[in-house]
Amino acid sequence: AGLHRDPLCDRHHSSTTNAYDFDFSLEKLTLMQYQKIFSLANFPNYVFNSVFVAVVGVILTVTVCSLAGYAFAKMDFKGNDKLFIFLIMTMVVPSEVIIIPLFLIIKNLGWLNTFKALILPLPTAFGVFIMRQAILDDLINAAKIDGCGRLRIFFKVVLPMVKSSIIALSIFTFVGAWNNFLWPMVSCSKQEMKTLPLALGMMKTLYNTDVGLTMACAVINFLPPFIFYVFMQSKFKEGMTLSGIKG
Repeated sequence: AGLHRDPLCDRHHSSTTNAYDFDFSLEKLTLMQYQKIFSLANFPNYVFNSVFVAVVGVILTVTVCSLAGYAFAKMDFKGNDKLFIFLIMTMVVPSEVIIIPLFLIIKNLGWLNTFKALILPLPTAFGVFIMRQAILDDLINAAKIDGCGRLRIFFKVVLPMVKSSIIALSIFTFVGAWNNFLWPMVSCSKQEMKTLPLALGMMKTLYNTDVGLTMACAVINFLPPFIFYVFMQSKFKEGMTLSGIKG
């Protein structure tokens, strides 16, 4: 009796349209459903959570994968090749396989229903692979001859050289983090920590569906990664080409 009921899951919503009523008349176009959906409790939180996780996830992934890729590409340490091969082998493991171990780790750390749980698992071996392949370039050796230190080489030489690959990795990470459904559903049970894909899933109720709200949520869920991709599309193809042919 005391359970919280989210408005997105309210089964008293009525269907807003059907196949017989549908037409392309411009007079019936309205933004009412978008106004209605943003007035629902917690929906602005869902939007903020998705944006925050995707943006911070891109920053974290680019930072971690760039540093790791630089280490594997240009630093000679014991077990470099073996460790890199082991890292690449993890790419064949489906993400669903590690859900339970990852959940137990997050639970023992006390990170359930936090942004840490949503963001920290985002960097992957795929990102390290992309950055390592991009950084394999002889121009870095020339910088070493000029007396540059490792950090100066990384920031002054490496990052400008692999800018297109960083953009490609950013696009992959942003879209993946934004559309992630399974892990946020497992790691976050509180309404205020849910993301837009979860909100869209909650709208598909068992007995009745408000089609207008569901479609409005789907459009809002689609637009940010689409805009992000369009904004960076001029560098996307170039970044993927460089990432694939180097090394």
